Amino acid sequence: MAGGIAAVVVLAALIVLAFLNGQLLVDIILVITALVSLTAFALLGYAALQIVALVKEVRGEIHTLMGTAQETMAEVQGTARFVNSTVVSPVAHAAGWVSAARAALKSFTEPLYKRKS
Repeated sequence: MAGGIAAVVVLAALIVLAFLNGQLLVDIILVITALVSLTAFALLGYAALQIVALVKEVRGEIHTLMGTAQETMAEVQGTARFVNSTVVSPVAHAAGWVSAARAALKSFTEPLYKRKS
């Protein structure tokens, strides 16, 4: 409520001042506009500096993340090599031997020719 009353009083004072001395009112408005413009420009510069600082911080975090990801990838590759050498290769060799044994057994037990009926 008090803010509204103050605004009405200021508006009334500006109207009276405009009637008494119009050029003075224009000068006051120009000075106020310049001050607001300078303040806005300063705040914009501050925001730009904050954005630059944020970008630097994010870059640092990305480098840390990339290092961690590379370490994890190296561990996964080592695990894959270990599993390949200790599990996959022996199983593949055993499967090959079983297949060869089956083929050899089949070749000895099947008749050379089958009678056509």
